[in-house]
Amino acid sequence: MNAMTNILSMLASKDPDAFTKLMMRRPGATTLAQETDALYIWLFWFCVAWFVLLMGLMTYFVVAYRRKKNKIAPQSRAHNTPLEVAWTLFPTALVIYIFWLGFEGYMKKVVAPGDAIEMRLTGYKWNWILQYPNGGESPVQTTLGLRPIPVFYLPAERNIRLRMNSNDVLHSFWVPDFRIKKDLMPNRYTTLWFRAEAPTGGKTHAKNANESQGRDKPLVAGMEGVPYEDHWVFCAEYCGTEHSEMAAILRIVPESDYNRWVESIAGGDLTPIQIGEMQYKQKCASCHSIDGRPNTGPTWKNSYGYEVEFADGSKHTAEQMTDQTFFANYIVESIRVPGARVVKGYANNMTPWASTQLSDKQIDGIIAYLMSPALTDKAVSGAAPALAPASAPAEAPASTPATTPAVVPAIPPAQ
Repeated sequence: MNAMTNILSMLASKDPDAFTKLMMRRPGATTLAQETDALYIWLFWFCVAWFVLLMGLMTYFVVAYRRKKNKIAPQSRAHNTPLEVAWTLFPTALVIYIFWLGFEGYMKKVVAPGDAIEMRLTGYKWNWILQYPNGGESPVQTTLGLRPIPVFYLPAERNIRLRMNSNDVLHSFWVPDFRIKKDLMPNRYTTLWFRAEAPTGGKTHAKNANESQGRDKPLVAGMEGVPYEDHWVFCAEYCGTEHSEMAAILRIVPESDYNRWVESIAGGDLTPIQIGEMQYKQKCASCHSIDGRPNTGPTWKNSYGYEVEFADGSKHTAEQMTDQTFFANYIVESIRVPGARVVKGYANNMTPWASTQLSDKQIDGIIAYLMSPALTDKAVSGAAPALAPASAPAEAPASTPATTPAVVPAIPPAQ
C-alpha cells in the first residue's frame, strides 16, 4: 500500500522527471545516461501506443466482423496493394528511425572526446585497479559486507576515458548510474568514456571515523567538507567464486578537489609497509590470507624467515629465507613469474603480474609488509629490508631444474 501511495504521489507531482524516476529508480548521472533514459522512455510509450492501437483494432474487428446467425459471411478480398504497401513501409520507416536513434547514442558512448583524461583500468579476480595519469592509485577503501572494495576519486564535469584490460578472465565494467557497460579482456584493450555531473546529493566528506564515511579507510586528509557523489561499479560477467562481490565505487568530487587529491596520492607519503598493506588489501587478499589460514594461494603469515618446500621436492631453507635480499628476489620472482616455483600443496593458478600492474615501488612495499612484525615473528625491529631490484629473479637451488613448474608463494590474486 505504501509503495502504491508513493508511486501515485510521484506521478501526481509537478516533477517533469517523475515518470523517468519511477521507471529507472535513479536518474542517469551523466548527460549520455539521461539521453539513454529519454530514449528508453520514448520507446516505452511508442510500444504502449502501438499496443493500444493494435489491441483496439483487434477488439473492433472481433466485434464488428463476428459470425452472425443466419447470415452468410462475405468473401474476403485476396489482395489490397495500397494497404499492404502502407503496412510494410510505414513500420519499416519507424524501425529505421529507432535504429538511427540507438546507433547515434551508441556512437556517442563509443567515441571519446579528444580532451578526455585517460586512465587505466584493470580487472582481476576479484577486484579493480584504476591507475591515474600520474601513475598513482587510490589508497581509499570502503567495505561491502566484510569485504574491502576500492574507492576511485574522479573529477566532476570532465571527460574521462578508461583504457581497460583484464589480468585473467573476462570481466565486465558496469556502472548502472552511468548506463554504461563494457567487457574487459585479457591481452587486449577496450575503451569506455563518461562525463559525470557535479555532486548534488548533499553528501560531504567526514571529519572523523564516527561520521558518514566511517567505513572509509583511510580517511582522506584535507578533503573534510568536500561534496561528493558515489556511483557503484559491478562486474556484469560471471568470473568465478567471488564474482558477486567484485565491486568498486566511483566517487565524483569537484575538479579542483580532485586535482589536489590526485597529487597527494602520487606524493609518496605512505611508508613501504603501508604501501604493501594497501596492495595486499586491493590485489591479493582474495587469494592469500595473513593469519595462517589456507586459501587459493599460500598464506603470507610467516613467509619471511621460514623454510618453504616446493612441489618438485626442492626447498628454500629458513636460513635462506632470513636473508633479506634472497627473500626479496624470491618474492619478485613469485610475482613476475609465478610459474617458476610451486609451493607444495598448491596448484599453479597465479597469473603473472607485469610492471604495468604492480610497479617496482609497490612490490618493494609488499616485500616490506611481508618482513614486518605484523606478518612474521622473525622480523628485525627497526631494520629496513634490503629490497632487491624488481627485475631480479629469485635464486634457485642447484637441484631445481630451470623448467620447474610452479605456484604462488605469497603474492597477488589468482584463482
